[in-house]
Amino acid sequence: MMHGMTGNAEMMRPFAEKILPEGWTLLVPEARYNHPVRGKTWWRYEDYDADATRRANLSRRELIDVDSSLSQLEQIIANEAPRGPLIVGGFSQGGAMAQELMHLPVADRIQGIICIGTRLVRPMELRMRLNELDDKRMFWMHGKRDVRVSLEDGFAIASLFEGCGWAIEMIEHDKGHMIPVEHHDSLKEWLKTFSDLS
Repeated sequence: MMHGMTGNAEMMRPFAEKILPEGWTLLVPEARYNHPVRGKTWWRYEDYDADATRRANLSRRELIDVDSSLSQLEQIIANEAPRGPLIVGGFSQGGAMAQELMHLPVADRIQGIICIGTRLVRPMELRMRLNELDDKRMFWMHGKRDVRVSLEDGFAIASLFEGCGWAIEMIEHDKGHMIPVEHHDSLKEWLKTFSDLS
């Protein structure tokens, strides 16, 4: 489970532990780049103003950071995750990184993705990659009042994955860019449906 921009592993861990089914192994990696104000970031925006996160496309340099973070995640999974099936996920930038893991060979092990308040990074490339893989499942959650990542950007994720044959569990809540406590149990129940992974 991956934190968002300005977060860190310590901030994400209590939520991740709360939703973790019994007997599962939890990894909460920390992004590699320092954010100029607080915490960490999976990729560095060329401009950290409020509109940067709402741009349609990342710059070439930002995509290099994404690829560097993917290499970091690939190493963490190889060194720390038990062999076998994986569920990957995250909030905001962390959710985008979870989707980006589908570009790597480890995608064959991924059975589900959790995307909370996030967006697509490389939609065309991701669609092509998903068409090469077996259909899996996604838990999608987004706030109607999210001003950091628009609801429309969130819906684009569900649409892309659903179009590639994935089963999507969707929660649209009335709050903003956050993980509402009242939906934690729904996510834990979704995770429990992967009973063969424990």
